[in-house]
Amino acid sequence: MINRVTEAIKFNMITNSMFNIQTEYGKLMEKLSTQKMINRPSDDPIGTNNILNFRTAINTIQQYQTNITDADISLSVTETVLTSIRKVVADAEAIAISEAGTGSAETMDISAATVSALIDEALSLMNTKQSDSYLFSGSKTDTQPFTAAYRAASIGTVVEATTNTYDGNVSVSGTYIGTENKNYAVRIVADGEPGVATYQVSSDGGKTWGSNQVGHPVNVGDGITMTFAGGTLSVGDFFTVDGNTGGYYNGNDDAMTVQIGKDNNLVYNITGADAFTGPSAFAVIAAGGVLLSDDTIVLTRGAVSWSLTSNPNYPAMNITAQNASSISIDADGDADVDITLSLSGEWNSGDTTTFTITGSPMTPALSAVSVQGSGTVDLLGTLYALKDALSAHDTDLISAQTERLQTLETQVLQSETLAGAKRSSLELAASNHKTIDLQITNMLADIENADLTQLITEFQMKQIAMQASYSMASKIGEMTIMNYL
Repeated sequence: MINRVTEAIKFNMITNSMFNIQTEYGKLMEKLSTQKMINRPSDDPIGTNNILNFRTAINTIQQYQTNITDADISLSVTETVLTSIRKVVADAEAIAISEAGTGSAETMDISAATVSALIDEALSLMNTKQSDSYLFSGSKTDTQPFTAAYRAASIGTVVEATTNTYDGNVSVSGTYIGTENKNYAVRIVADGEPGVATYQVSSDGGKTWGSNQVGHPVNVGDGITMTFAGGTLSVGDFFTVDGNTGGYYNGNDDAMTVQIGKDNNLVYNITGADAFTGPSAFAVIAAGGVLLSDDTIVLTRGAVSWSLTSNPNYPAMNITAQNASSISIDADGDADVDITLSLSGEWNSGDTTTFTITGSPMTPALSAVSVQGSGTVDLLGTLYALKDALSAHDTDLISAQTERLQTLETQVLQSETLAGAKRSSLELAASNHKTIDLQITNMLADIENADLTQLITEFQMKQIAMQASYSMASKIGEMTIMNYL
């Protein structure tokens, strides 16, 4: 069978060929102009998917690098501040050694003023900010971590979430007996009135939660009780309250983490609790203490409680009450509280605290509160104790602070070393990310970037083919039936 090739068939063949060549020619021109092999997903679906994956990986690495940079800046400032604080401690230690050995009343008074200036310098350094955040406050970055005045253990006010629907009143009571500053949280998991609603309690600000409970008032923990008056509690209602130990520290011991790699979170902060706090004590004369006279009082920590060292001037002295944050002392056996000793930090068996009663029986005062024991040392408490001991010209108490200052210098150095080690970890992570980023960038370029030499060659060949198709079309278009007669 003979098929007849009509003029329409010839025309369609010519135009289709020309359109195909023009389309390919246009694609080559686009690739040359963009220098990219893939300009739209349809160009190469598999390649497009790989490109998207590679770009996501590069963006993730860039975010890791940003996190590393920010954390390194914070740790760099922290390391510098710790070096300066260690120098303050070393200066105080030199003063203590000198005055305990050959000091006179006059030199001790001068040294007490010098230590006072060192305390001010230490406070300024310990309250250093990086941008708008305090370095040593833990997660309470907007709270000044250290104050000059000793603060007794306390419980904060209840903070209610803005999304709460509870329409009653909530309050807290009790005596905080915890050994570190914490944020406690209560959340409602089943509706009901107080005593009927089901709730959960967290001792870390809501990071982890205890089991479901029912009852009222709510025992938050460590001596804190939360009471709800009236109203109905609903699922999702959320309440928080701070528990603060006694001492000079207002921050917490929370770790600040930053992601520097997949499943790799680094703690980039040094808390004031870790670097500068330890067992500390602060004593005050109670209202009934008018019969006290000059003497030194020593208390020793046992396995679970405190005891008084026998004192001939106060044979009837006894501890009337004690907990983790305070000790109440009756000096003359009349059942009245004459001295209150506020405590902070974790105390170990065998630790001691010593304070001196000074002044006349009618206007007694306490000074030179000293702490001795194992573990960490309270920086401000030790400096204040040294200052008081120098002011009281008490060489024994001055000497007692020397050992604590030596321990404190090592303690600060350990934090300084830890900051340096964290910076080394960040540097290693950054270096690894740069290597991976380069490898992924090269793989992305292999898929995405055009080989200009090859493209130019293909473009020239396609240009020749297109010119040939134009020429062929013009020749065929000139032919008529007359050419075959």
